[in-house]
Amino acid sequence: MKNLRYTLLYIIATLFCLQGYAQADSLRRHSTLYGFGAGNVFDSYLSPYSYKGIEARIIRQTERYTKLCGGRVSYQTMIDANASYLKNPAKNVKEYAGGIRYSNAWLYHFPALNGRLWRKEHFQYMVGPQVSFYAGCVYNDRNGNNPAQAKVDLMIDLAAQATYSFRVFRRSWQLRYNLSVPFVGLAFSPQYGQSYYEMFELRDYDHNCVFANVVNMPSMRHLLTVDIPVGHNLLRVGYAGEFMQSRFNGLRYHAYSHNFMIGFTKYFVRK
Repeated sequence: MKNLRYTLLYIIATLFCLQGYAQADSLRRHSTLYGFGAGNVFDSYLSPYSYKGIEARIIRQTERYTKLCGGRVSYQTMIDANASYLKNPAKNVKEYAGGIRYSNAWLYHFPALNGRLWRKEHFQYMVGPQVSFYAGCVYNDRNGNNPAQAKVDLMIDLAAQATYSFRVFRRSWQLRYNLSVPFVGLAFSPQYGQSYYEMFELRDYDHNCVFANVVNMPSMRHLLTVDIPVGHNLLRVGYAGEFMQSRFNGLRYHAYSHNFMIGFTKYFVRK
């Protein structure tokens, strides 16, 4: 298990080192999105019930091409932060959840095939690895001894993106879909019945750093947007859906969210 952790950390560190291998003059696309929607969180460490409520989300994304594979690899960074205000089914207990995820993706651009619905100069799709780090927490205002649960994971994801450009009223629009699936990595989890006092004060470690994979952490994240030209700017609107699940150390967890997103996209050249 220890060798596996070191191997994963080495792979992640190698991928992070690739981010500096970019061309000197690079066209970049930068977007900031603000969203609001619904959240659903269940954490068996805190409560046997699912808590539902409202959620706010901010997504900040930057994309640029690199020199890798003859310039066919793009490097993308994304910061995704969310906060939720939730209640139990009886509406008499409140819960707060949220966190921030930082991810880096290296996507290889495949040449698109001609088809009836699109021409290849309008359609692109790309696939590649992504490294993501998440830190967050869930707080329940009813619990006394263990009112909060920390959420931390470092994952290698499988990422994909598809774009389709089309024209409306002689203006160029672009439809974009991003998908990421956590594949393998490391995550923090207490054991069933283990308190944070035991872990951090008594230093009673009990396999709290767990091996996460698609079996015990079946999850996915979606982002579907469309860029609409407004004057000299691009208005971006869309949907962000996050479906995170895990089963570690006898504990079950899920966090589902649906958000309407709106913001702006800008293109610039950084020298």
